[in-house]
Amino acid sequence: MPEVSLKLFFSYSHKDETLRDELAKHLSILERQSVISSWCDRRILPGEEWDYQINDNLNTADIILLLISSDFLFSKYCWDVEVKKAIERHHTGEACVIPVILRSVDWSGAPFAKLQALPKNAEPVVSRHWHNQDEAFTDVAKGIRTAAEKLKKERPREQEQANILGQQTSNRILKEKIERRQQKPQSTQTTTAKLTQETDDLSSEKSVDYTRLRDLLKAGNWKEADQETLAVMLKATGREQEGWLNSESINNFPCTDLRTIDQLWVKYSNGHFGFSVQKQIWESVGKDYEKFGDRVGWRKRTFFNKNWLSYSYLTFTTNSPQGHMPAGGGAAWRWGAAGMESAPHQFVCLFWRRDL
Repeated sequence: MPEVSLKLFFSYSHKDETLRDELAKHLSILERQSVISSWCDRRILPGEEWDYQINDNLNTADIILLLISSDFLFSKYCWDVEVKKAIERHHTGEACVIPVILRSVDWSGAPFAKLQALPKNAEPVVSRHWHNQDEAFTDVAKGIRTAAEKLKKERPREQEQANILGQQTSNRILKEKIERRQQKPQSTQTTTAKLTQETDDLSSEKSVDYTRLRDLLKAGNWKEADQETLAVMLKATGREQEGWLNSESINNFPCTDLRTIDQLWVKYSNGHFGFSVQKQIWESVGKDYEKFGDRVGWRKRTFFNKNWLSYSYLTFTTNSPQGHMPAGGGAAWRWGAAGMESAPHQFVCLFWRRDL
């Protein structure tokens, strides 16, 4: 199986585009060796939502390069959006953030000031210290290679820990199910139903009623439950008028409500469906969209091509692949990324949540 490359995100000012392009050339050998696959905003296609594309790639990058200069620090978007999100993901261990000092500027006290910068000794690329820019960029490329190789070594250990956690979750659910059966009184059906309902935690930070979702899942009405999942998520985020969830609303989705929805799906599908189940699959395939789509059955399997299925062609039964649901109630299918014409791209943002 070919090794999955790490995703690298360029955060930079367009005033430094020439320098960014030169750095990209020095990193091309890492691309050809499948060590990294880089992305910058110049890859956004006409007609695509640039803000969504930037946030989505920023949220899924393994390595984030901050190309520092006076123009970078002056850019409100770089500072308020990209730097803020990059540092958050660095602190949670979801990404490695590397400042690359392009031009001399005072960046002491910046959120990234405590991070080890490139080139060596944080000497700016545009500096008399270097014989030429190629020498500086070579030092940067070597540093990025070292960081990428370290991340690749750590990934198997993280995956092993995720697998252990997943097994522990399954064991806990099974244990709770056995305990409920042992404690079930031999009485009327009404009493039994009441006790079963009492074991479900329907907590919500936004006063959302999850009773209908619970009842649909309990009855095995998977498609209706999937659509109800979207409805309650829209209510919890106040986006009922929009009818879909963007990256920001998913990133800020209430922790309690996310846990309630996930636990209901996991419980009533016996661990076959749920956001946490999908997250384990997402991590097991190296955070690769297409491999994830194949595993959960969201893509057609043909000899010559693999296309993303439309929502109406999903299989709403327990015979579908593990992680097939929730699928976003169909709304997420309208917001695919380039080359993924009907992929539920937005929901993948959930898998970066540390509380899932």
